[in-house]
Amino acid sequence: MEALHREYLRTRDPALANQLVEFHCGLAHRLAARFANRGEAPDDLTQVALLGLVKAIDGFDPERGLRFSTYATPTILGELKRHFRDKGWAIRPPRRVHDLYLNVQHAIDDLAQELRRSPTLPEIAERVCASVEDVVEAIEAGGLRRYTSIDARVGPDDERSLASSLGDDDPDLTGIERHLTLAAVVRRLPEVEQ
Repeated sequence: MEALHREYLRTRDPALANQLVEFHCGLAHRLAARFANRGEAPDDLTQVALLGLVKAIDGFDPERGLRFSTYATPTILGELKRHFRDKGWAIRPPRRVHDLYLNVQHAIDDLAQELRRSPTLPEIAERVCASVEDVVEAIEAGGLRRYTSIDARVGPDDERSLASSLGDDDPDLTGIERHLTLAAVVRRLPEVEQ
């Protein structure tokens, strides 16, 4: 496989790139699976991981003495993390909050498995070396990951939708707009015509 990488580096032949992608796509699939059950469709994660794989193939230089998987893994993981940071949030939090959110999610998973119960906030904070307040902020920011449909119910036992709680258009708003436009036009007229 190293010879194929060298040949691709020399020629940049798209057919060789396709062969390399097919050969290494299992790595992309495995890395995408690490991010499963985090609110993104598995197919989308696989596409992002494959994009990272293509970038890794383009940037890999076998002359440096690294194995391809050693070079490609951080590239693919970086692409997946970038996807979550840039595309997965309805409102993008500051980077430190986003990164802490990801660390908190990993800590919750790990602690739940170790403790065989849901971890407490102080336990999570200790694991991620942050204050309880920062952990709470990160968890609350995680609630911003998805938009809620305007047709969604207000509550589980409530038949009303979010749309039903929105106000109607204000009919006087059009009148105000006309009044402001007319006032601006009248000011431009000579004093006699005003």
